[in-house]
Amino acid sequence: MLKSVFTGVHKSKIIKTSGVYYSPLSVQQLLANACIPYASTLEGRIQAIKRMMNYFVKTPLLIDPNGIAAFPTISYKNLECVWIFNHHFEVESLGKGKSKVTFSNGEAYIVHVSKNVLLKQKQRLHATIDTYRTIHRD
Repeated sequence: MLKSVFTGVHKSKIIKTSGVYYSPLSVQQLLANACIPYASTLEGRIQAIKRMMNYFVKTPLLIDPNGIAAFPTISYKNLECVWIFNHHFEVESLGKGKSKVTFSNGEAYIVHVSKNVLLKQKQRLHATIDTYRTIHRD
């Protein structure tokens, strides 16, 4: 999971199965840097998925063609956006517009979107990964 924070020099919080890390780079800078080794940009990846999948809002991001991908909880240009990567997780509704996301390692986080939004975004992310793999089979 990747989210914006503003504490001292840190601009983003990186939540991995191995721990929590902070970065002086913004979420968009981290995602953009992750796309570069795959000969693309953040904007390029998002535009390609918009055209390929017709997902024009809250577009999933396929960083690595072999399956590193994430989806935004809201518009990725909004500082409140949380990016959730393609790891196994469960979602529990906490009421209108609020959910608890629990990852396979037991770590749980509150996000300010509904369970339905999270499940739809998860489905769109996996559809994007599957479509790309089908198109680019060896």
